[in-house]
Amino acid sequence: MRISGSGTALPLVQEVARAYDTQRGAPTIRFEPGTNTGGAIRGLLQGTMDVAVANRPLSDAEAREDLLVRPFARDAMAFAVTQPNPLQGLSTAQLQEVYGGAVTDWEQLGGPSGRIAVLDRDADESARKEVLLPFMAGRPIGARTIVLPLAAEMVRALEGTPHALGYSPVGLLRVLRAQNLQVLALDGVTPGPQALAAGTYPWFLTYTLVTRADAPVAVRRFVEFVLGSTGRRTLEALGVAALSA
Repeated sequence: MRISGSGTALPLVQEVARAYDTQRGAPTIRFEPGTNTGGAIRGLLQGTMDVAVANRPLSDAEAREDLLVRPFARDAMAFAVTQPNPLQGLSTAQLQEVYGGAVTDWEQLGGPSGRIAVLDRDADESARKEVLLPFMAGRPIGARTIVLPLAAEMVRALEGTPHALGYSPVGLLRVLRAQNLQVLALDGVTPGPQALAAGTYPWFLTYTLVTRADAPVAVRRFVEFVLGSTGRRTLEALGVAALSA
């Protein structure tokens, strides 16, 4: 079984796949690196991929294909800072001013003096299009940013760049065992599955498993495993809100 897809969601599915292979006594899944949601879906249509892990809705063209889409998790998108930084949280207005370019120094936010290293993702990345741009509510991103092409690179930059501010899904931070960073509360709400369940944190990505409608039995069994009790427990241990079948 060949699986690929979003750099934010694929690591979560890899964790579930380990439990799946353990139950069956032998590895049955191969993860293909180097693609994204769109590339993995193209692989499905071309017959080179069995499961695409997506972190965005299907495009209009993709939706016209004979594909099945199964949501399996929601992951809060958190803003985070590199330690040491005494700030535990910021407001929406403050973060909009940082990414808008009006605030450039931590001292303006009540932190220590130092220029903010603002981290961002590529313009076409789902984390940016689905979360950051709506978060900005029409305000342009005017800050001088450091652009990271991969989700894991954003996490590593947050760990190692002095005075950095960036954003990442909470589940990915758990999977990568991120160190030396502080997840910020937003308007007093800590991002995570509890806040998502309560409806108090509005910024998240929904992850889906996409397969061909005529997928083999083995593929359908794996999808049901992800959506079943063991899959949900594995996902919830990683700090995401698991979605059942």
